[in-house]
Amino acid sequence: MDANPILSAAMGGKAGRVFLAGRFDFVTVGPVVAEVEEYLPVLAEKKGLSLAAMRAVLAMLRLAVVPAEEYSFHIEKARELIGGRDPDDVPLLALALALGCPIWTNDRDFEGLPGVRVRTTAELLAEM
Repeated sequence: MDANPILSAAMGGKAGRVFLAGRFDFVTVGPVVAEVEEYLPVLAEKKGLSLAAMRAVLAMLRLAVVPAEEYSFHIEKARELIGGRDPDDVPLLALALALGCPIWTNDRDFEGLPGVRVRTTAELLAEM
């Protein structure tokens, strides 16, 4: 999964309901976690939220971070597919290719990529 649903859940947004439903297993990559950590303080200040509370929510999310060696053999293919749009998305796409699973994101950079399924928060909520 991408950073935007994680950040939404940390802020008390709708993505949190998807996590709480317990219907899916969630995985991501280290760079996404780093992005979340970078933006947490910014969003906490901007939205007037407690950074400590946001970190507590994150700690409770059922989210596994997959080591790079488990998806590294798909990095080149991912770079070919999305590197021109957003090079920061390469590791996440490589993970999705390695696992053959959809990407939970609200980021339009993943749309239209051959063989890549994207799920939005709205779509996941509609299934619940």
